[in-house]
Amino acid sequence: MQHLKPSSALTIAGFDPSGGAGVLADVRTFAAFGLQACAAITSVTFQNSTEFLGAVHQPAEVVRVQVEALLEGFVIVCTKTGMLPTGSVVLEVARLFRETDLPRPVVDPVIMSSSGHRLMEEAAVRELVNELMPLASLVTPNIPEAETLTGMTITSEAEMRRAAAAIRALGARAVLIKGGHLGKEKAEGRRQEAESEEAIDVLDNEGKTVFREQRISGGGLHGSGCILSAAIAAGLGKGMTLEDSVGAGKSFVSAAIRNLEPRASRP
Repeated sequence: MQHLKPSSALTIAGFDPSGGAGVLADVRTFAAFGLQACAAITSVTFQNSTEFLGAVHQPAEVVRVQVEALLEGFVIVCTKTGMLPTGSVVLEVARLFRETDLPRPVVDPVIMSSSGHRLMEEAAVRELVNELMPLASLVTPNIPEAETLTGMTITSEAEMRRAAAAIRALGARAVLIKGGHLGKEKAEGRRQEAESEEAIDVLDNEGKTVFREQRISGGGLHGSGCILSAAIAAGLGKGMTLEDSVGAGKSFVSAAIRNLEPRASRP
């Protein structure tokens, strides 16, 4: 009898030894949604929950052979990408999605670390926009990442909507702009709305869906963007609609933030 490959969810992302972000966070999230997980590592980082110290990036061909080995052993039901540090890695990952039957990924454009360390070369951002975003099922930038992708300044819900439309115009099928930074940081000389008690995320998928929920006071979770994108990918892998997958992902992250110990904080 022919051996049937087991189903698995795939993350292509960096390795965070603290476990808060990157592939370890993705694997935990996939497991919480009832999916077996596998991973291809793009970069080995040196960090903990409060400090980023550096990274050693994997060559593009190493990333490719990791994924090819997984394709031989598993049926991949959903995918997400996280830290793609170099232009060559982005190009190789895009080739893999074009040349194989991998499901369209949820792309989390991890451009900067929480502590302000740049995680993607400028060439990698260009290739992400030109080569990978058009292959994605969803792109999930936070506000600083959306500003980098569009060149816009985002200080309000209306500007989030315009930025989401602009990223879709770059080739993305759907865009979720995460509003956690909205009103929390005030840049010098720049208008910023006062911090609201409401947290807002804008999904542009043909029409626009705005997700609103109570902001969790003092809430901070290292790796929340990784967890959200993995949760959305898991929902898609289980046959949920994009809107329902985003809703389930947001609920999962909110529960994780509420379960943080009081001493925990985002770097």
